[in-house]
Amino acid sequence: MALNFLCPVHRDWVYFHPQDALTQLEETQQQGEALMQKREWQEAIMFFGSAFETTEILIELQGNEKSFLLSRLTTLAMLLATSFAKLNAMTYGQLILKQAQTRLQLIAENSLGNQPKQEHVEQCLVAVKSSLEQLVFIHPLAQDMSSAQIH
Repeated sequence: MALNFLCPVHRDWVYFHPQDALTQLEETQQQGEALMQKREWQEAIMFFGSAFETTEILIELQGNEKSFLLSRLTTLAMLLATSFAKLNAMTYGQLILKQAQTRLQLIAENSLGNQPKQEHVEQCLVAVKSSLEQLVFIHPLAQDMSSAQIH
């Protein structure tokens, strides 16, 4: 099961306006970070989630050649997992990290023969796996709020 954050209208907008979506990506992440600093976790998740799903779509459209999108996907997955953890929604944090891990593993498999790309993807995978381990082992007793709404 994958987490989705964009409504169908916004998802279509990203597909049909990828350059505009790319321009908005940094601002969306920054808004999430500002909310995170204010400890407004639920609101931060909305911005991080939108940026995460937008990044997934842009990777799909533009291929694996844009290394900065792979780094952004990794960063956003970790920010989302942290925000979910602050709300004791560990299952969602684990799910988003596994979603990023699966995407990155697929990219790694498709990057065979491209050593620099493969090394970059491996670095992203290490960061995601480390975050996943921290989430599992640091917060094992936290209550999960599976019924909490994301949006």
